[in-house]
Amino acid sequence: MLAVEKAVYLTIDEGPAEDFMQKVNFLNAKEIRAIWFCMGEALESCSEEAIAAIKAGHIIGNRGYDHADFSVIGLQDVRGQIERTDRIIDELYNKAETIRPSKLFRFPFMQQLLDEMKDDHFEGIQRVLDELGYQQPSFENGTPKSGLHVDCTWDTFDFEPADVMDQHHDLQATSGQIIMIHDWISVAPFQALMDKLLAKNVVFQLPKETALQIAAI
Repeated sequence: MLAVEKAVYLTIDEGPAEDFMQKVNFLNAKEIRAIWFCMGEALESCSEEAIAAIKAGHIIGNRGYDHADFSVIGLQDVRGQIERTDRIIDELYNKAETIRPSKLFRFPFMQQLLDEMKDDHFEGIQRVLDELGYQQPSFENGTPKSGLHVDCTWDTFDFEPADVMDQHHDLQATSGQIIMIHDWISVAPFQALMDKLLAKNVVFQLPKETALQIAAI
């Protein structure tokens, strides 16, 4: 009996790193597009690479400007981090002559922040995101999350041993997994991890609001 393909989403954090384009080209060759949650200062250093990724159909999301811990800075500084990176991303899309399909945000220090943040501070950040036009993507069959930030349903921990990955039954059982990888891992383990994921009979997709951008590439 043929295995049923599972539709999943690939998100990649903390780039662009030094070998960003090698990873983008690897994904392009396999017809995979990802959401890259990038730091503003890294985008400034790798603007041409980010523009090339946008032109190829990848999505650039906001992870703050310099990976500040949002649980310990005030709302004014939070807004400054998001807005500064927002302007950088807008400029990249303009230079790529591509419409920015949606505004997506993921917290730096995501799990620690979500575990420890006081409710009033968290709600304040959500109001900032709302005021700046950020949205929760349309993840088909994805686990609903509160708030306007993008969470993940499977943190790969960047190249787990094969036996550990094989024991991750949730990926085999359901579509809609939101997978998280970090851009700072080197190319070889990145490719090995992606090949391991593909061997699980998954197909990578983007949220539906980005489909028109891909169709136009």
